Amino acid sequence: MQDKNKDYNTSLTPLIIILLALAGLLFVFAPFAPLFFTNAASIKYVDFRNTGQIGDTIGGLMSPFINLSAVIVTGLAFYMQYRANKLQVQIFTDQIKQTERQFKKEQLYQETQNKIQQFESQFFEMLRLHKENVDELNITSVVNGKQVSKRQAFVTMADEFKTFLSYINFDHLPFIQEYKHAFDIFFWGWNSDYIDIDSLSHSWYRIIEGPNEADHSFPIDFREYKGYSSSLGHYFRHLFLMVKFVAYSDAITDYKSKMKYLKILRAQLSNHEQIMLFYNWLSVGYGGAWENEENKFFTEYKIIHNLWVGELFQNQYIVEAVNSLIDKYNQAPKETPLFEFQGNNFNLNMKIEHKTLSDLF
Repeated sequence: MQDKNKDYNTSLTPLIIILLALAGLLFVFAPFAPLFFTNAASIKYVDFRNTGQIGDTIGGLMSPFINLSAVIVTGLAFYMQYRANKLQVQIFTDQIKQTERQFKKEQLYQETQNKIQQFESQFFEMLRLHKENVDELNITSVVNGKQVSKRQAFVTMADEFKTFLSYINFDHLPFIQEYKHAFDIFFWGWNSDYIDIDSLSHSWYRIIEGPNEADHSFPIDFREYKGYSSSLGHYFRHLFLMVKFVAYSDAITDYKSKMKYLKILRAQLSNHEQIMLFYNWLSVGYGGAWENEENKFFTEYKIIHNLWVGELFQNQYIVEAVNSLIDKYNQAPKETPLFEFQGNNFNLNMKIEHKTLSDLF
């Protein structure tokens, strides 16, 4: 503000000081003007002795200088008043602008606070619905026929899917293809329009036809198996929507704040929920959007940080999938590891070898 008003301040400039000094000199010189202009030295240039009465001579000689001094002082007074008025106008204008900026700043702050309040309200409502989804889970184990509910249902489903995979002879087809068949049946059931029967390997027909009196290798009777799509489909969709809501929020823009809310959500996920989330992602066609080129919910937001790798199915492909997430996460230096099982003394430059991860199984 000082720079803006430097042309309108009321301080004495060098020119004003010179003019005031000139006015003062003229005023002081005025009484001496008659003597100066009537002495012998001046008479030889201009003779004032025959100009009238002495009073007229004195008045006539003093008045111009006094009047000129008064004109200078009066002009300076008007000029200073003009500058003072301009300064007042500028100050008033700046105050208005400052008030407007402050108002906009407060308005923006209030809008931001309102957005955060709306975000938190929606987030915690979604969190409540997530808890309800878990509490409403009620499944029948395909292994022992028991009713299992709430979080224990994820333990049962994770164990059953692990059992599914243990039935497969992976020598016939690539693991990922057989894995997808297993997840299809696990999710939709055997008698489903979503299952491509013709694409199944011979080992699956042998599994489906059992058990029988001659072969008790497969204790699960898949023929009546209905799958868990009715339980898991809604659960996964709502959970994905919730993570996406936080990750792409325009109300919460900084990473640290987003992680604060996602840690609250992750704290609600049991270890077996995170195992099922990993299995769902590995099936690609079902949960591939959790971690891909567009979304990095596993590596950037660490949604499955508490993954129990020791409870996963023992296969090299799964080991490589876990390591691929670790490698992707480690592309930039991080303060903490991607997974909890890596420990507090995790070396940022260390690559988890397959045999190291396999030892955890």
